[in-house]
Amino acid sequence: MNTTMSMVDQDYLRQQLEWVNTRMKALDRIAFKLTEMKKIAEYAKDNELASVETQDLNTKLKILQLEVIDLDKKSRVFWMDCQ
Repeated sequence: MNTTMSMVDQDYLRQQLEWVNTRMKALDRIAFKLTEMKKIAEYAKDNELASVETQDLNTKLKILQLEVIDLDKKSRVFWMDCQ
């Protein structure tokens, strides 16, 4: 019975490791998108923008925001399911 328990534990740990690797990749992508958002915000702060350009930048920010939220939700599903 000890051997079976050990294999179950090993399988669980392998799954955790796989999730950690997936989560790390997602966090890297999130960090990249957040950096892009920061660049857009700094550009908007440092420049006088026309209304159309402001709307365009806001649209880009909202798209990036939704992508960040989606990446975060999808990459933490496994861990939440395992708790």
